[in-house]
Amino acid sequence: MLEPGCGSGRYLEALARRGLEVVGIDSSPVMVELARRRLAKSSLPGEAVLDDMTDFDLRGSFDGAVCAIATIQHLAREELGRHLSCMARHLAEDSRYMVQLALYDPSRRKDLPSSSWEESRGDLSLRIDWTTEEVDLAAGRALQRSRIEILAGPRQGQVVVEDHAMTAWTPETWGAGIAASPFAIDRVFDGAEEPPVPVEEHATGGLIWHELRRGAIER
Repeated sequence: MLEPGCGSGRYLEALARRGLEVVGIDSSPVMVELARRRLAKSSLPGEAVLDDMTDFDLRGSFDGAVCAIATIQHLAREELGRHLSCMARHLAEDSRYMVQLALYDPSRRKDLPSSSWEESRGDLSLRIDWTTEEVDLAAGRALQRSRIEILAGPRQGQVVVEDHAMTAWTPETWGAGIAASPFAIDRVFDGAEEPPVPVEEHATGGLIWHELRRGAIER
């Protein structure tokens, strides 16, 4: 299983615990090192590689891939084709690539994705708020903001706020990007439900999963 944009390796660890051989790639040296430490600490087989998800060349072929929590929205529209071409070269024919992203409905501009949750580990407790501040569908851009408040622990009371420039996709622009690639959309799921439920192909929302099928590649 291949995970582009693996970050600190949370998904790599979860998949490895289910008996899968995992490889992740990320462009951040810090994240790659964290992912390697996570796998090593858990004594799980797997690998994290420092690489660009629009231009990478790994050994061997993979039976499947996953790209979660809107990671793919860090790619600009013109970068999506290069990424999908790289993914297709690394995936076996008829394999699946699970991609999670936010899809915007042009007729409901005020219905913008947001989420809030709390996490605790040891004596550390956090509250995380993720909001969509601005969306320009014509330009394909969205400004999202993360706010992390430390509720308990050595740095209690500290707040970290970061802005993230993301690509804004509609079902139409996303569908066109997939149609121009070696992949086809097989099924779509709403990840806001637990477990995710199948929805129609043009569904919108902040946690939409697309199950992409890798077709034959002309040689």
